[in-house]
Amino acid sequence: MKKFAIIALSAAACWGLTSCDEYTLPNPPAQSNPEEVVFKAEDLKLTSTVDGTVDLPKYVAEQQPVKLFDMSLTDFPASSELSLIAECSADDTFGTTEDIPLTLTEENTVTVRAGELQQMFNTIISKDLVAKDVYVRVAAYAVRGNSKVRLGGPDYYYYNGVVNILPEPQANVIEPAYYLVGSFCDWDISKGLLMKQLNEGNQYDNPDFMLKVDVTEAQADAGGYIFKIVPVSGFEKNTWEGSLGFADITKTPAGAKGNLIATDDKETEAYKIEKEGGYMVKINMETRRFEVNLASDFLWAPSYGTSISNFNSMMRLTTSDYVKYEGSWPIKNGGFWLAAQPSNVRGFVYRPDGDTEVIADDKKSFTGKMVIDPSLNTRMKIGTPGLYYVTADIVTLEYTGKLIEEIDVIGAFNDWDLKKSVPLTADKDFKTWSITGLTMKAGEFKFCVSKDWGLSYGSTDGTSNELRQNGKNFNIAENGVYNIVLDFSKYPAHMTITKQ
Repeated sequence: MKKFAIIALSAAACWGLTSCDEYTLPNPPAQSNPEEVVFKAEDLKLTSTVDGTVDLPKYVAEQQPVKLFDMSLTDFPASSELSLIAECSADDTFGTTEDIPLTLTEENTVTVRAGELQQMFNTIISKDLVAKDVYVRVAAYAVRGNSKVRLGGPDYYYYNGVVNILPEPQANVIEPAYYLVGSFCDWDISKGLLMKQLNEGNQYDNPDFMLKVDVTEAQADAGGYIFKIVPVSGFEKNTWEGSLGFADITKTPAGAKGNLIATDDKETEAYKIEKEGGYMVKINMETRRFEVNLASDFLWAPSYGTSISNFNSMMRLTTSDYVKYEGSWPIKNGGFWLAAQPSNVRGFVYRPDGDTEVIADDKKSFTGKMVIDPSLNTRMKIGTPGLYYVTADIVTLEYTGKLIEEIDVIGAFNDWDLKKSVPLTADKDFKTWSITGLTMKAGEFKFCVSKDWGLSYGSTDGTSNELRQNGKNFNIAENGVYNIVLDFSKYPAHMTITKQ
């Protein structure tokens, strides 16, 4: 039986207990405070009153709190207040929780505001419209002033169960698919281009949709690439009902952003792209915001000593979101620049803003801002020749570079122990990095940088020998002695492994 004498806490002073200020030694007067009852954990009981699904839209419409429990409470100290906290989680591990204070009524019931449950549901469960289970456990506290004591101990709960909750509808209806319709298809809705949902799952938790479009020179010269957004409901009915246009447009050097607004005909509030090139159209249907940014499958990286007439073999930065690009290649003192198309004179060319270039004191990293100007002839500067990991963001127009001084092989053969990772040797131009006679056992392996996982090189898909920053593990099928070469001299960088 767990008992808690609320007045017998070691921190009695902070509970406001009185004491004798004056007494005569050696026989001080006896304590005169009245003795409070001893509270037992089982003197508090909660009985769930939830029957079926908690229908939050119903409670909101009726402006009523949600009743969760009937409560039985005896022998609770009159000098304290009872506090009940519901810990809510998406699963029974309670790894991530959202705490909700519960309300005790004069009728000995326990309730919670529907808005509190809705906020918790959206935060840790989902923004979807369907009912889902929530794992709930209730802790109790005796509170006196600024101090409180957990009843039953730190791991004791007065309720532990599952509550099924139907959430309120979201303010903005989000359909599962959206289409781009415009001048490129003669405004024929049935020929609209399906936008890709950025992340899989229900659209309320994953409201971002995107589509890369390539505007030709002919389309730009013919009045521009003009379009609107049509939801799947309108697409299936071949109507402009529910279509969205573009408003409050703010343009930047790399693109534009603004608000999506409801329109009901084909050309009202349409967006126009007037220059050829690749663009990413991105919409967020929760916030009703849009972005139109420059986009390219690659950023080519001409550098000192490379031929701008041979873009096919040139090093380049890759991307997964058409905003942030990354890549690794050897760079000489002459520096480099970036191009969004395989051309040095057309399209979008990124050159450094000289006023923002910063080379670290150790000359092993650099940062800066870019400008879009094909007329310039400047290059991003480096501090030390070598193999660099370079990033570029075509929305913020920021770029960075980090010198790679050591590449190590790590894997099953050394128990994935970073301290035991084996360094490769670079050639004089830092184009190839190699190791010979390495004893390896069958299993997976990868390449870390300077015995750390901050940067690493793996496979693009787990089977290819193409190198990708933070890619998947490589694999060998047999124990043996191996020679390994990493080649960064051309795109794509790749690994060669041979068994002796």
